[in-house]
Amino acid sequence: MASSDNEFGNPESFISPYSEYGLLRSMDPARTVWLWARIPPSAPLLDGASDTNRTKEAQQFGAFFDGLAAQVSMAGMRYRSLLKSQYRAFHLFTCAFPHVYQTVPSMRGTRLGQWQNRMYHDQHVQQQFAFIGVPLQQTGEEEGEGQRKPRFMRRLITTLDRWDFSMHYGAPSFEEYLPDARKIERVMLNAGFEPFTQMATNDPSEFERCVAKMKSWWSLSTSTALPIIAETDHLHLFPDTVTAATAENLYDQRVPCPEWDIPRQYPATVCFAQSSDFHGNLIEQAGNQWIAKLLEVRSGGGANAVGVSVRGIVEPAKITEAEIRKNDRAITESMRERWKREQEATGDMEDAKETLDWKKDVYRHKDMPPTIIDLSVAVLAAGTAQQAVNSLSVVPDIDFVNLNTGYEQLMGFKSMCPCSPVDYTPYQMHWSSTVISGAGASSFASAGDDSGALLGFTEANRQPVYIGTTTVQDQDHKPFFVIIGDTGTGKSMALVNLFAQWSQIPSRTGRGNTPCILINPKQGNDFEDAIRALGGEVRRMDSDMADGTFDPLNVLDDLEQAKNLASIMLASILRSDDDAEFETSIASMLTYGIQHGARCCGIALKLAYEAWQRHEPGLPDNVGSVWKNIQIGLDSYRMLRLIIGTRENLEPLRVSQNLTLINAGEQSLVPDDKNGETVTGRIQQWVLRMSVLGAGAAVRGRDGMVGLDEAWVAMGKGKGAGNTLEQWARLARSQRFTPVLASQKVQEFIDAGLVGGISRALLLALDNPPEQNGAVSPAKQALRLLQVDDSGGRILWRMTQDPNLNNGDPNYNSLKVIRYPKNHKRYPGKLARGSVGYFIDLHKPPVPVEIVIPPALLKQISTTATDVIAREKAKQAKEAQQ
Repeated sequence: MASSDNEFGNPESFISPYSEYGLLRSMDPARTVWLWARIPPSAPLLDGASDTNRTKEAQQFGAFFDGLAAQVSMAGMRYRSLLKSQYRAFHLFTCAFPHVYQTVPSMRGTRLGQWQNRMYHDQHVQQQFAFIGVPLQQTGEEEGEGQRKPRFMRRLITTLDRWDFSMHYGAPSFEEYLPDARKIERVMLNAGFEPFTQMATNDPSEFERCVAKMKSWWSLSTSTALPIIAETDHLHLFPDTVTAATAENLYDQRVPCPEWDIPRQYPATVCFAQSSDFHGNLIEQAGNQWIAKLLEVRSGGGANAVGVSVRGIVEPAKITEAEIRKNDRAITESMRERWKREQEATGDMEDAKETLDWKKDVYRHKDMPPTIIDLSVAVLAAGTAQQAVNSLSVVPDIDFVNLNTGYEQLMGFKSMCPCSPVDYTPYQMHWSSTVISGAGASSFASAGDDSGALLGFTEANRQPVYIGTTTVQDQDHKPFFVIIGDTGTGKSMALVNLFAQWSQIPSRTGRGNTPCILINPKQGNDFEDAIRALGGEVRRMDSDMADGTFDPLNVLDDLEQAKNLASIMLASILRSDDDAEFETSIASMLTYGIQHGARCCGIALKLAYEAWQRHEPGLPDNVGSVWKNIQIGLDSYRMLRLIIGTRENLEPLRVSQNLTLINAGEQSLVPDDKNGETVTGRIQQWVLRMSVLGAGAAVRGRDGMVGLDEAWVAMGKGKGAGNTLEQWARLARSQRFTPVLASQKVQEFIDAGLVGGISRALLLALDNPPEQNGAVSPAKQALRLLQVDDSGGRILWRMTQDPNLNNGDPNYNSLKVIRYPKNHKRYPGKLARGSVGYFIDLHKPPVPVEIVIPPALLKQISTTATDVIAREKAKQAKEAQQ
């Protein structure tokens, strides 16, 4: 560029194309050889993780720095200047780059995969990775354990070969670095890292992929020559040289960069850490995860950085301690000299003395971690200078500043690149290694399965969260997947979205798609339009369900079990006083009817009554009164005939080969009385329980999915309550189907005995009112039910946050749907972020996930008044045209 404050270039990767043994050589004149390792992603450490999780990851990183410090001989500790030649340098590099969502490779070309690509085409996901490297020392011949020293001639030949290699290529051979590589490899393995030396041997293709990522980390392109333009205080990154040349021409024409309008280019700014304040912080505190916070996306509360680079040199703590005491003695002596001359110590002396006293006290402790000296922390933040500085302000305890010339921006960028010889250190900082160990460089929020229905994206790292249809069976999990959240938190929307996708997955039985049954007990026609639009079938209880569809004898294969369940059901519906005689009489009548060929409860009871009229022996004396009571119920309550069949040749529940919605229609199954204390309320509860059981029977053996919205109405404290779901807890896995329950109430899960039957959950916002008279809030009940460790109180706090701040701006700490206020200048009434729920998977840390419903589907299933009215108008207009 013409201006000295602007730099244009096509920076090649500093990684040489020639490597051996998994070692990489730098393109710098010294041809430095590096050993790099991949840092495997850990559990998410920012939100959802416990203190134990964070401590464990920090200890693994700490083992790396301890291992590098141990490479320094302590024999001559008093001579720090001599020992520095043994200090080991390192380069920690992490990157998070956004790209357009595409479904997983295993689903591309499938019906569901095509649907996901179409519906989520506007979503971006993060490709995130972390590497750490150590420049190696040239140590000569590699000797194995127990090997004798090579003979003179062999050493001579080896020396000549290496001298010839060095003369020809201008660098020592890789073999001369192998002894040191083995030492550093062991250090990396002890820390849980994956050294390239082993990767190159065990999985060469993965080694090549890792190197390719390191070469073009700022754009994830396959090219190693990617141009940038460094302006006065920020950079512009381009996908190719042609695009960059276009930008250069525009710059020469003095067109401001905001007006370039060049696709796929973006501004970014290199900022450096200038100072920090971690004094007294415990390593397990979530606020210390500054690298994780830098890479977290902005909507999750992070800085949305593209890359983070940490370079430094590891000094053993004992040497640091000795240097501190040496400096303390020098400062003390200088202050005494001034006092002798009756002069006060300067302010700088007093500040230095105070700092040294604090450090002496710290380094008195045994097993003090190593120190990082000559530290350089660089961040490539998206946006121009001011945007970058603003975004980095979300990271506590570290002050970041941008560089103000094009040359500095370019040098800072080059210093971030792996194997770069540019060691740019604009600010002198020395840290304890714990500041890096506890920074969360390995933090990675991922959850769910390798493929399946797309629930949404992890809040921190925008990773797609898939939920498969066969996980329970294949991994021998507990059967229930539950969705818990207050009304209006999006649990029903999430439920329908998942079932819409599960129904498009081919069944492993080879018979069509996965059978999915979704039961909606609320009155009305919710979700019917959406199910039909998806090619599913709608069956309403007030019109489409047949007499006896959910009769226990029609649903259960085991007749003895069906008889017992029917006895409990009828006794609880028709007699509320826990009349044991009434129940045993029903059981006796059912036994008689079943023995005489009846296959539904109504016929079985009728046969027993007719036999009683003929005075056949063995039947109870009160059969007449029992039958009269049942007959009155069947005549009076239409819904009762769904669960007590009165005709022969009943057919089992018929379901489509993909998605079936069982809707209550005008016959609501949600009791509106006092917990189902009336006959109507008890019938409602039992119809729902039996429809759920019938749905399970319809899909068993086919890896099917059964969903129940407002699941609390199927659970309770009355006699027989929870029988259906309790049975599922024992049998669903072996019968090869997965039950999914959505509810805003928690205590009912406990009352139904499902505490030990839940393997997965999505926990949304719940109320947490002050406890009175020992009552536990729904939010705390849910945490206990799902056995979530929320020792820091973060999850409980977020569950109760309002979606907007006092000034109307979005509150991203809330789990509820967030919209901009209607009077917002830029985004009036626009959706800022969907609901967020903590995805809980067995004993893994909870992961916050943004539930993303495709807009086209949301319009069809939304229960808000405006969307319902719009659908009704559209339906009426369509009917009028026909």
